[in-house]
Amino acid sequence: MKQKTAIICLSRVNGGMELASVKLARLLSEEVETHFIARDNSYIINKKEHFLDYKINVHEVSFKSNLSLSLIKAVREILIKNSIKNIIFLGASEMKSLYFATLGLNINFIIRQGSKKTTSKKDIFHKLFYSQVNYFVGNCEYMKKNIIDILPIPKNAKVTRIYSSLKFDDNINFNVFDGTVKIIHVGRVHPGKGQFEAIKTCEVLYKNNIDFSIKFLGDIQDKEYYSKIENYLETCEYSKNIEFVGYTSEVKKYLQKGDIFLFPSLGEGMSNAIIESLGFRLIPIIYDDTSSPEFKDLGFHIYLTKDNNVNNLKEILLNVSSNIKEEKIKAKENHKKALEIFALKREQKDYLELLV
Repeated sequence: MKQKTAIICLSRVNGGMELASVKLARLLSEEVETHFIARDNSYIINKKEHFLDYKINVHEVSFKSNLSLSLIKAVREILIKNSIKNIIFLGASEMKSLYFATLGLNINFIIRQGSKKTTSKKDIFHKLFYSQVNYFVGNCEYMKKNIIDILPIPKNAKVTRIYSSLKFDDNINFNVFDGTVKIIHVGRVHPGKGQFEAIKTCEVLYKNNIDFSIKFLGDIQDKEYYSKIENYLETCEYSKNIEFVGYTSEVKKYLQKGDIFLFPSLGEGMSNAIIESLGFRLIPIIYDDTSSPEFKDLGFHIYLTKDNNVNNLKEILLNVSSNIKEEKIKAKENHKKALEIFALKREQKDYLELLV
């Protein structure tokens, strides 16, 4: 029997990392006593349904800075009081505090990394803060390499790759093309997620008289960025084809009715949004960046840009939309492959093997 395990995610926002932490806690709770340490007034804490019907002990911590005595004390007390022997940390900023919180406790320390890092952390201070880590987990091969390139790996630590998983239904009523190309984008409204680029890309469909709609699903987290988009839409000739849905718990409903997943986002790990689109037989059009080529290597029917710009996206979107019926036939296998590669039990098994 594996020993007690804590998932730690101290972010306040709603994004892929936060959702991945909740999903991982749910998976592990089926096989091991699972605790979750989250920050006060965070998306994770405020959405009570995250842990509804799951045997997960949720702990709330409050702190003002990444190196915080209150955070160190709170986490250390939780670990000792509950005899926790494994922790899986999704994040980076609070590593200094977690180093001191786990010092001398003989914790099996696992870091799960899903976002590209660009600044080396191999200085003497970071070597100390990462010195107690036993396993570094990238959620794709690209992230595994990024960990090796950027982070200080202790001598006896191991670096591995565990693909994320998602729950897909075996039988889905997939969208039948009805004359309107339905485009979906999923992600928090933020410059890094490419909503502006997606809107500009759709100009090519308007100019070629192709009927389309594009829906953006996700929280508006950067209001200044969204304001710029709103100003652009005031004079945009095809603004009636564009809808910002905002946060929704019914992402699957929208994906089920979609044809194309347009996602011009840079610096992603193996994005849950892309994985989910594949499970609904959508045709992803994405930047050839970080982990994106792995989807191609795994045999999925997707399109990658050459130079990662709007002109590349326009060329591909026009080609796919002009041949949408044939493209949807080619994308049929995406669902079947997603069921196999991103299975929940596979991810659960891979993480359980790292626990003591």
